[in-house]
Amino acid sequence: MSAKIPDQDHPAPAPLRISGGVFTLSVLELDQQDPALLKARIDEEHRRHPSAVAFHQSSPLVLDLRATPEAGALTEIITVLRESGWLPVGIRNASATQQALALSLHLPLLRGQAQASPAEAPAQNISPPADVRGGLLIDHPVRSGQRNYARNGDLVCLATVNAGAEIIADRNIHVYGPLRGRALAGVNGDENARIFCMSLEAELVSIAGLYRTLERDHPLWGKAAQIYSRDEQLHITPLNS
Repeated sequence: MSAKIPDQDHPAPAPLRISGGVFTLSVLELDQQDPALLKARIDEEHRRHPSAVAFHQSSPLVLDLRATPEAGALTEIITVLRESGWLPVGIRNASATQQALALSLHLPLLRGQAQASPAEAPAQNISPPADVRGGLLIDHPVRSGQRNYARNGDLVCLATVNAGAEIIADRNIHVYGPLRGRALAGVNGDENARIFCMSLEAELVSIAGLYRTLERDHPLWGKAAQIYSRDEQLHITPLNS
């Protein structure tokens, strides 16, 4: 009896390669469920910060529904966000009714850390802490297209963060060269996180989900600066004021 010969024309398919990953997602805390008002607020944001339009385009977004437990106009809100360029990819802090509605819209339920309380310490005369254990130290330039993430700690970069690069930290970010790319601190909701840099030339800065794009006419462009969150707004001040 001859041995069975494998079918060369129909080889066995390769197994799926599934692995874990860490991704930075913007989170929108929905404080009301009025689609028209949300559209007006987005349009105003784009009018005030034209460079934000490109940042929002095809950007993944998570909806935090803790402040709006009723189902409301969730379907219409998703439509408004998609028409504005965002790509909603999930919800968190949702009621049972909202969860059922989100699943019908093919939006997964995500778990996320609760937001910390805003910092109450004075914003001035802050110097970067020297202890960065549990974070990430980078002693070389961060090139365009590279992304570095400091989990559970600070990120310290001793060189340039080039345009098109992205640095991310659960806590603070310190850049001792020009900051020309994107810097996102407190990405797990730490509103006390700060960004320190010796030369502010960033494309975008973010603290705990609040972000701001920058232009060359900013008064602190090219200067030493710190970025922090207070009263749900980002503040940019001289580093040694």
